[in-house]
Parts: sequence; structure tokens; C-alpha cells
Amino acid sequence: MIKTCQMQKPLSIEYPWLAILTLAAVMSSIRVDGASPQDPLTGLPVYPGITDPSSLPQADFCGKQMQGDFYIVVKDRVDVVTNWYGRHLPGFRKYHARTDGRSQDTFFSSDGTTEVTVTGSKAGTAVYSISYGRFQPGLSAREMASFNQPKKPAR
Repeated sequence: MIKTCQMQKPLSIEYPWLAILTLAAVMSSIRVDGASPQDPLTGLPVYPGITDPSSLPQADFCGKQMQGDFYIVVKDRVDVVTNWYGRHLPGFRKYHARTDGRSQDTFFSSDGTTEVTVTGSKAGTAVYSISYGRFQPGLSAREMASFNQPKKPAR
């Protein structure tokens, strides 16, 4: 018996807009050059592998409105994470404190309107959390220096 081959119709796209939309969605999810995502509140870079922020309740610090995002971190070391932020936040000033048995390294923008805080675990050198904050209006240099201290500065 001789097999016959039928000519198949070339693949056609019935809905070209759907193909374009699908391609755009796939391309937007690909990161180039290991770029990190950004925190939705501050627009600052987020340490690689950290996702799903939780919103912090609005607060007041030194009479200034603060909004924040909070990320839980597992396994990463404080020195590795703070070095990463040091490289990815040019122009930010780092403040170190120890509160309630935890290290806290906070990076503030020069105008005091945004910050990132890396908080260590109570036991060891692992990171416990990373938080992002936005202040309106920005904090003064004195307020930034006192941010993670047990007492707020006198006004």
C-alpha cells in the first residue's frame, strides 16, 4: 500500500492581537542583566529573590507621615544584603543601630524621603526582614540618624 501525503495548511494566526498580547506579557516578565524588581511604594530596588511585600500601617515619625512595605527574608546574611544595597543605592547614607537585640542598617536618600532598612535576626548573622519607607516631608539629618534608635529626637 502506498501512503499518500496531504498538503497541510500553513499555520495561521486567527487573532493577531492575542499573539501580540501574549508575546508582550512573556517579554515583560524576562529580566535583562539580572535587574532586580522595584519596591512598589518607593521605586527602590529590591534584593534579588525577595517578593510579595506586605504593607505596613501608616505611621508618624517626628511629625512626618510614613508609609512602608515589609519583606520577610530567609537565609541571607546581613553583611551580604547590606553590601548589595550599598552598591545599588548610590547617594544613600547608611546608618547602623542595634535595637532589641537585632542589627538594623538603614539606607536613607539624601533628601530623607525614602529609606530601606535591613533588620538582622536575634540569633546570628541572618537577615530577618527588609523594610522600605517613604516620608512626607523628608526627614532631617538628625531625624535620619535617630530613626532606629530607641528614643525619638526632641523637636
